[in-house]
Amino acid sequence: MMGMLLAIHMAGCSLSDNQKTQQKRENADKRTMKRSESEEKAVEEILEICGRTYREVEKKDSRNDLEMIRSLVTNLGKKGYTAVDKENQINMTEYEKVIEFCEKIETKQNGRLTIVEVARDESCIIRNMETRGGNVNMIRSYYIYENGKWKQSSEDIYRAESWKYTEDGYLMFSGILDFEGSYDVTRDTIMEYTAYRVLPLDETCREWNRKYILPIGYELNNMFLTDWSEEDFGALDFYDAFDLFYRENHMENGEFTAGNAMGTSAVYLISKEKFESVIMSRFQIGSEVLQSKTVYHPEEKVYEYKPRGVEEAEYPEYPYPEVVGYVKNNDGTVTLKVQAVFPYKGLSKLYTHEVTVRNMEDGSIQYVANRVTEPPNEAEASWHVPRLTRTEWEKLYGGDE
Repeated sequence: MMGMLLAIHMAGCSLSDNQKTQQKRENADKRTMKRSESEEKAVEEILEICGRTYREVEKKDSRNDLEMIRSLVTNLGKKGYTAVDKENQINMTEYEKVIEFCEKIETKQNGRLTIVEVARDESCIIRNMETRGGNVNMIRSYYIYENGKWKQSSEDIYRAESWKYTEDGYLMFSGILDFEGSYDVTRDTIMEYTAYRVLPLDETCREWNRKYILPIGYELNNMFLTDWSEEDFGALDFYDAFDLFYRENHMENGEFTAGNAMGTSAVYLISKEKFESVIMSRFQIGSEVLQSKTVYHPEEKVYEYKPRGVEEAEYPEYPYPEVVGYVKNNDGTVTLKVQAVFPYKGLSKLYTHEVTVRNMEDGSIQYVANRVTEPPNEAEASWHVPRLTRTEWEKLYGGDE
């Protein structure tokens, strides 16, 4: 089941009949790929290294922590393996081997490469890749660590449909996973989209990405999709911001969530104190400005709030942010240069933006500004769906509040 969920998570839409026919024509060529004896031994050693690392941290109850993943990737690197974590948070080990492999593809030389992808959920993917005549075939083996032992959940052999090593040091590829006979799913084929950061990234950039940018991301909000600042908040959606920051401190409370009101005309009236405390904890904004950007009822001193409904659902494939540079400003703020990586589109730089943040004395974070420096085209940013306007909402639900 875990293997199935991972595959579905990594995949986009199911394949057309033409794609399935093309895949079947290529099967004979792909199925000739076999692991060499040395690669079989390498798989055993890789699993032993991973298992030993898990056992070492088991007593510390830190199996899902970032430092455990860092230790795991480092241990694999010490043995000469190219390893990377699923979330691209740790610098890839032995990354030069990937660059060399990509050069062989470019010049249509023969070559082989093994990449180990580890995850926080005590699973790993071992990819044995082979290039001939500019094509790339691979054996993709997915393993789960359970009760002190490794279990192979699936093994697929596929040809890369797309393959690109980008100027900014990303390997982007996709291919058709064939689940026939391996999974209890309704689709027998599905596309996998993969992105690996190959070139090392400054550790401060990684740390600040995890602290300031990743918790926001690009899902169900426009904080990093539009230009705004403390002087002019522009089109920043404070309702999406409320969702983000209220949820941070009230995970167990489903009071203001789409799940409670999906597909309904639910309207909440949130007290001035509660709504403003959430927004003002992350933005330096006055009450009058915030009220002008929202629907506020001064007599009752409440903000009108509508959860996102089915019409405002987004496409399930999202880009993710990566901080690639930063500037410390004289006023104590920091401006981060961010690239949006979108595996589903095969883009290591969907667009770029600069986010300015301020660290407060109490340890909290304020977001000061966002500026889009290289915008995406409309098709590439099609995952984002803004909330309904008041007019759209009233037209859909008849204006009956």
